[in-house]
Amino acid sequence: MKRFITILLVLMLMLTALTACGGKDDSAPVKELDLEAVYQSILDAQGDAAQDIAMLPETSPEIIESFYAGLGDIELKQEVLYMHPVTGAPTEVMLVEVANADDVQAVVDIFNARIEFGADDEFYPDNAAGWQNNAQVQTDGNYVAMIVLPDEFTIPENVFA
Repeated sequence: MKRFITILLVLMLMLTALTACGGKDDSAPVKELDLEAVYQSILDAQGDAAQDIAMLPETSPEIIESFYAGLGDIELKQEVLYMHPVTGAPTEVMLVEVANADDVQAVVDIFNARIEFGADDEFYPDNAAGWQNNAQVQTDGNYVAMIVLPDEFTIPENVFA
């Protein structure tokens, strides 16, 4: 009888240990955003002035890589780029969702390099000032934004909210 009770207690302890080791999933729900909708919300935040922002979508990997060197080496789930038709104008929105959270800082660095390049425009000092004063990089989880808008426009505090 003692042996039976001992075996029963050992089995109960093993079951309890296995249950405790299973743990629970404490991971936060993954935020899912449509980056085209995020871009539209940036425009919507400008009110009626949004019609004065001239930006065109760009999808060519070669052109994107020329402006954002190294971005092509990072696995992205989504990317949305809108640029002013005149190269160098301080009006550009680049939104990405990286596949791996470890790549967020690399994208931030690439976006900051783009801002530094625009801010170093010696031939067009007004453009350089726009890049220096009106450009931001924002992150939220695996989402990264690089936004530069003209002086009279406002960049939302958190474009991913």
